[in-house]
Amino acid sequence: MPEDESIASIIDEAVKRLRTQEAEARKKETELKAQRDEIMRQKTDLDSLEQRLREKEDALRQRESAVDQKSEDIKKREAFVHDRSARLEAKEVEVSKLDQHSRAMMANAEAREKEASEQFSQISAQQNEVAQKKKAMLEREDQLRKSEEELQRIVEQMSSRRDALIARERALGEEEATVRRDRERLSEDAKKLLERQKDMLSKVAAPSPAKTEPAAEAQTTLSEDEMLCPNCRTVISKDAVMCYACGQKIREEAAPVAEAAAEESSEDEEISCPNCKTMISRDALMCYACGANVKDATAKAEAHAGTEEDEKASGVKRPQIFVKKIVKKKTV
Repeated sequence: MPEDESIASIIDEAVKRLRTQEAEARKKETELKAQRDEIMRQKTDLDSLEQRLREKEDALRQRESAVDQKSEDIKKREAFVHDRSARLEAKEVEVSKLDQHSRAMMANAEAREKEASEQFSQISAQQNEVAQKKKAMLEREDQLRKSEEELQRIVEQMSSRRDALIARERALGEEEATVRRDRERLSEDAKKLLERQKDMLSKVAAPSPAKTEPAAEAQTTLSEDEMLCPNCRTVISKDAVMCYACGQKIREEAAPVAEAAAEESSEDEEISCPNCKTMISRDALMCYACGANVKDATAKAEAHAGTEEDEKASGVKRPQIFVKKIVKKKTV
């Protein structure tokens, strides 16, 4: 029994040892795994570091090549700068020569400037003379312009006077035509009156039985150009001045009325010339009798009226001037 217990205890201890060893082995395995993982991580880090180093090495090589190229460029630039400095030295020599030449040119320019100033003073004096001559020419042109305006005004007055004369001739022609028509009408009326007188004489020679109704019969046979005498009821012309049968005056009362109407119409259509007092049209620019400008003459007349009022106020009397009034003939 004690042997079995010892074997069992040995086995137990062996099992415990195996278990502890197994646990240690597992622990070591986990540690190895952790170490392996750490090694793998370090390996990846080393690989990445190696790659970075390679990249840096490539960059350094590129930089070295760029530095070599820059050094070559610098050598070329040094050669170019050397050539340029040589050129600049040559240009400095040329600039010094040009400076000497420019100084000589400046001396010549100063001399020419003095001559130009003298010439400018001469030109200014000539310009003053030209300005004076131009001023005299302008004054002469003003005088010529004023004379031209005066001539134009005279021509306008002459043209307006000519137009007034032409209008007057036309009015006279129209008056002559109306007079001719009136004469023809009067001759026709005289012929009609003679025929009427012959008829009336024949009727008077032959006694009519109905004497009480002559006015009614005459009224029925009257034409547009005939009328009855207000005294004897004889048929006469409307334009007759008096009755040829009884001698009664017909136009004695109508004449003053016609003259008054004609005077009123003439006063409305005509005015008197302020210069010669001739009756002219209200729209006329010049008087056809004396040729005066109506507006200017009106202004002078108003000024004269003002002076007369001043003289009346002051008590000084001027001699009276009598002007003959020419009345324009008006057709009725």
